[in-house]
Amino acid sequence: MRTPIIWINGPFGIAKATVARALNERLPGSFLFDPEEMGTALKKLTPKFTGSSQEHPMWIPLMLDALQYASKEADGPLIVPVTIADVARHRRLMSGLKDRGMTVHHFTLLPPSEVVQAGLRKRSDTHMTVWDHSEVEQRMADFHGEQFATHISTGDQQPHNIAEQIAQHVGLNLRPPPSDPLRWLKALGGRR
Repeated sequence: MRTPIIWINGPFGIAKATVARALNERLPGSFLFDPEEMGTALKKLTPKFTGSSQEHPMWIPLMLDALQYASKEADGPLIVPVTIADVARHRRLMSGLKDRGMTVHHFTLLPPSEVVQAGLRKRSDTHMTVWDHSEVEQRMADFHGEQFATHISTGDQQPHNIAEQIAQHVGLNLRPPPSDPLRWLKALGGRR
């Protein structure tokens, strides 16, 4: 049986991964699928490739294969947090998943532009070379397009509230949110 995919898209640095972890934590059997790992592996395994991982010619085919395999193995939904702002790349991925008979619930988190600008100023990783400050308005306009629906305005919402909106839209029941505000810190301490 194939499990559905909950795809969480949106600009860099707006807590997509935090929302994905909140969903994963409260959704029994779900699996957090991190496309960044695929990109990192491709960069390490491909001599002379210097572009962004999503520009690698093998990224989309490998993503499709990996998601198809993971959906057969997972006990619950796959949760995929990743920024895909390129319309053609997004279309290829979504149509490739559909062609393989997979169900994708796509959500785009839409914060105010100033939040995106502030997030980009804080980032010092490779995304800065891919999507610089001058592109923010165009990318935000793209994200507001119908292809990137369903849209969720994040505003001042907490990640657990956004996770609840996503679950409600998909028709999933979440466990109650954890009551211990230090659970993330305790989880990190237990890994040492």
